[in-house]
Amino acid sequence: MATSNQPLLPLTALIVDSDGVQRVAVAADVRQRIATGKFMWLDLVGGDEAARLEFLKELELESEDIAWVQRFGQTGRMTLRRRGLRAVTWLAEATGTLVEVHVLGSARWILTMWNGDVAALDLARHRFAESGSELEKIPYLGAAILLQFLLATLDEAITAMDASLYEVEEQMEKDSELPALVELRKRLSGRQSTWARFGRYRSSVQLAIVGVEAVPGIDARAAAELNDYADQVEDVERRFHERTEWGSDAIHNYSAALARRQGQQISRLTVVASIFLPLTFITGFFGMNFYWMINLVGSAAAFVVLGIVFPAISVALSVVWLKRRRLL
Repeated sequence: MATSNQPLLPLTALIVDSDGVQRVAVAADVRQRIATGKFMWLDLVGGDEAARLEFLKELELESEDIAWVQRFGQTGRMTLRRRGLRAVTWLAEATGTLVEVHVLGSARWILTMWNGDVAALDLARHRFAESGSELEKIPYLGAAILLQFLLATLDEAITAMDASLYEVEEQMEKDSELPALVELRKRLSGRQSTWARFGRYRSSVQLAIVGVEAVPGIDARAAAELNDYADQVEDVERRFHERTEWGSDAIHNYSAALARRQGQQISRLTVVASIFLPLTFITGFFGMNFYWMINLVGSAAAFVVLGIVFPAISVALSVVWLKRRRLL
């Protein structure tokens, strides 16, 4: 999983409420929807600051919130304030890419802002719309449910990570080539970074929900959903950590197996070299053009003894010696 660094896409604005999911063409439509008093989720995807600002003005946000919600590259965190909930979290696209999402919640609406594949939250939008009428009655409940929907995309990404790790392990069992190891290390590096950031986010969420029942205007069910969300965040963080350790173990085992194979190959080469070492010496010695050797070693009998019998005996003795030493 990697953080999305893709260029900004044209702005897509969607309103999700009990009436369903509707694409918004102009910012004035947001004002009209707020006037109805229905609780809604405004989802802004892509676009530049100027395009998004038109919609943010309709929510009557304070300048601090406008500056915060448009500043990407923040550390994951969640805070519960008197005015509502504010969070920097992530969603996972179908490719496993992690996308930063800013969530701002109030008693009348929820705002999300991010840049990525609009279809990544299609299921979450429809499920949110199905619960829209119920969410209108309970402040903070909509924000808690939405955060759980975002977290569910990470759960799906972790499941995809499992399949990827199984695939790489199978590849390493069948193929001892180095590219498999390089690929796994590359994937693991991105997951370690994700786990580190999510670990900090887990701590922030747990701190934010301490005494959540005492937050003004919060309902008992909303508090329960936020506590449940904190448990889910902890579970996802634990699963991230387990997959990271799994990948590290796979790399270690693969590296150890590769080292064993290389050691075995070196041992075989050493044995072969030991067997033919006497032959190399004999060949080198009798290959010298000394006059006395040329005069003495010239008969067919000398050729048979020195060229066939003597080398055969040296090889046999070498094999016997290696077997006794349990090297063969």
